[in-house]
Amino acid sequence: MRKTLALIVALAVIGYVAATAFAAVAETEIAIVTFFSKPVRVVTEAGLLVKWPDPVNSVIRIDRRVMALDTPVVEYLTQDKKNIVASSFLLWRVAEPERFIQSVRDLAAAERRLTDLAGSELGAAVSGYALSDLLTTAEKGSKLEELIEKVTMTVREQALKDYGVEVVAVRLRRLGFPPENLGSVYNRMRSERERIATKYRAEGEEEASYIRSETDKQTRELVSKAYREAQEKRGIGEAEAMKIYAAAYGKDTEFYQFMRTMDSYRKILDSRTTLILSTDSPLFKYLERPPRER
Repeated sequence: MRKTLALIVALAVIGYVAATAFAAVAETEIAIVTFFSKPVRVVTEAGLLVKWPDPVNSVIRIDRRVMALDTPVVEYLTQDKKNIVASSFLLWRVAEPERFIQSVRDLAAAERRLTDLAGSELGAAVSGYALSDLLTTAEKGSKLEELIEKVTMTVREQALKDYGVEVVAVRLRRLGFPPENLGSVYNRMRSERERIATKYRAEGEEEASYIRSETDKQTRELVSKAYREAQEKRGIGEAEAMKIYAAAYGKDTEFYQFMRTMDSYRKILDSRTTLILSTDSPLFKYLERPPRER
């Protein structure tokens, strides 16, 4: 009976030793071997790990992949004393496993420390900029990239030094106004846009008035020039006509008088015209009947 019990105990001890003296390390893990809870060895290569059985040697496993962390939305104060709300996200991974284990022990604690660190550095950076430097519609007026670069550098340096964590990147996830301030912000934006629109309308009206006045001026100048040229040509034409009339009159005075009288008849006589003329009027000369018809 005693031999059987001893055999069972021996088998149990052998099984325990066999079960705890070997550990498999995955590609995505870093294994830290401890000697009575004190880190003594870091294993970064995947494979089978041989160690003393627990509790002499224990294994702490840490995810070596890049992990994402979202920070909560926090209200900050800008340099010009304006309230804004902001949150960020971090990409990070364990760079120095021993320091990581000694300072934060596990991933949950690391995330809490990184959240506090990122929040405090973001608040410190925001306090160094005016609101117009962060929230603007100008193409090259925003300093958000500069702010994020400062926060990233500070958080990266501090996290590696204190926690053994490499911060790959820090980016803004949200930047805006507190909900209670949105109404006043929208009203100011609306007023600003109305002011700009009024300014543009006034400038447009001024430009339109100038264009109209210039157009009227040019029109008057063109009409005046055209009238002057027309009068000049009319005068030249009348002078030429007078020369022709004079030449015709000089060649045959009676025929010229006849033609001029006929022109006058065409202009003043029609089927409804009634004339009262004296017998010595030049117009009456060709209206009377020839002597042979009397």
